[in-house]
Amino acid sequence: MINNKQGNVSKLHVLQDIFIKELPARLDAIEAEWNSGEVVNSEEFHRLLHSLSGSAGTFGFPRLGDTAHELELVIQQQKDSFADLECKLIIEQELLLLREIAQDGPDKKMLLRETRTERDNANSETPTLVYVLEDDINLAEETQQQLQHFGYHVEVFHTTKALHAGVARQVPDALLADIHLPEGSDAGPRAATELRKSTIQVVPVIFASGHNTWEDRLNAVRAGGQAYLSKPINMTLLIEQLDTVTGRKQESNYRIVIVEDTELLAKHYAAVLEDAGMQVEILNSPEKILDVLAVFRPDLILMDIYMPGCSGIEAAQDIRQHSGYTNMPIVYLSTEKALDQQLQALHVGGDDFLQKPINDSHLLAAVRIRARRFRELSALMNRDSLTGLLNHINLKLSLEREISQAVRRASRLSFVMLDIDKFKLVNDTYGHPVGDQVIKSLARLLAQRLRKGDVAARYGGEEFALILPDTSAEETYKLIEDLRLQFSKIIYSDTKGDFNTTFSAGIASSPPHNNMDQLITAADKALYKAKHQGRNQIILDVSSVSS
Repeated sequence: MINNKQGNVSKLHVLQDIFIKELPARLDAIEAEWNSGEVVNSEEFHRLLHSLSGSAGTFGFPRLGDTAHELELVIQQQKDSFADLECKLIIEQELLLLREIAQDGPDKKMLLRETRTERDNANSETPTLVYVLEDDINLAEETQQQLQHFGYHVEVFHTTKALHAGVARQVPDALLADIHLPEGSDAGPRAATELRKSTIQVVPVIFASGHNTWEDRLNAVRAGGQAYLSKPINMTLLIEQLDTVTGRKQESNYRIVIVEDTELLAKHYAAVLEDAGMQVEILNSPEKILDVLAVFRPDLILMDIYMPGCSGIEAAQDIRQHSGYTNMPIVYLSTEKALDQQLQALHVGGDDFLQKPINDSHLLAAVRIRARRFRELSALMNRDSLTGLLNHINLKLSLEREISQAVRRASRLSFVMLDIDKFKLVNDTYGHPVGDQVIKSLARLLAQRLRKGDVAARYGGEEFALILPDTSAEETYKLIEDLRLQFSKIIYSDTKGDFNTTFSAGIASSPPHNNMDQLITAADKALYKAKHQGRNQIILDVSSVSS
């Protein structure tokens, strides 16, 4: 069976073979355009050369691409001198050279290999494995239980010798280690150092200690520690650190729109980006770009500058005239090397300029960096700063959109309102910083347990809301009940003592509530009933129950 990476390599080779097969016809078209005698006024001749110069290098013909670009420059510079015999001879010699280079085949076999370098933990069937090195048996067991609530698989070791045996059996995704152990005051850092030397895989290390001296912290840094937590361990903070160092933060794949008239080149770019887990939509002309943006909602547009009928610059200007897309990253792709032309392109709506031919790894890095930045900026505007979930306004926008889609597809949609029980008592007893930890732990639990198509939001204060498309009220009840039990088992540590808390929830669905306000009201009434009947329970809106 061919795995995904092997399949991607095969796909890139197929695209290269297609390019080689189609190359003679492309050269015929260029020569035919020249022989037509209307080159002075022909944008098509320039477009054909531009397309060849931008794509040849990607498919193993960098010399061919460079030669086509040189001819492109000659055409631009000598467009008023085509009647000159010497100029004609130069162009015809360049055309012959293009043919000769093409007949030689690829300059060298391209190294077509998978570009994915990051483990997709969110989609992995194997739970993230965490080793805990802790000689305090009770603390180790408590840590294990708490981490398991958030989907981590945890193994506990009380000595460095036992840890080394565990690593020999299976390398973990992360290590949580005490600093001081029976083997010595720096036994934890020494164990982490040995782990780093003995494995090819880089294992992130988080240290937790009841000691907070400069020497302990320095030993932790020298051992490659990526975080240092003081005991008693703040479980909320520990989960945050583990989510970060293991890459478990569930984030939907970046969505990229490629606008490129050379179909083969667009498919190559798409294959590279899709192999890295991105979702890609290809357009061979910009005419439908606004329709695609409305439905696909991309994180970035990758667009050629020179296209027939409408240039990339003109398309970018049109996109920028729509207020909803003023911040959408637009990255140009072109063989254009003139700085003044690049600056002009950026001035009218582009955010960056990538030059063709572009290395696959360079393309991937450039797209990922800019898409991530767009996500981060959007999150600042659209998401709650404490939890990272959608804020109240954007929840309602999402709910309105999801209800419309559910009605159009004749499918079920569930809406849930959750409220942390006796939250004011938590704030009054332990303080607002601890209350924030409780809110963040519930937000994280929701984000980890929901599907990618589901929506979680902070409705306000200690209240949350969930949108679950294609899910009945009864199916939603089972999910929320499981979450309720998990949340009630999370222990929060404070100088005033350990405690746990619970939440209540109300569930309503569409249909029958096909209006946003009606759906919210129905779920809110069910939540109020759950609170009134004693809290720590879930109530289904009666009219939402399937007959």
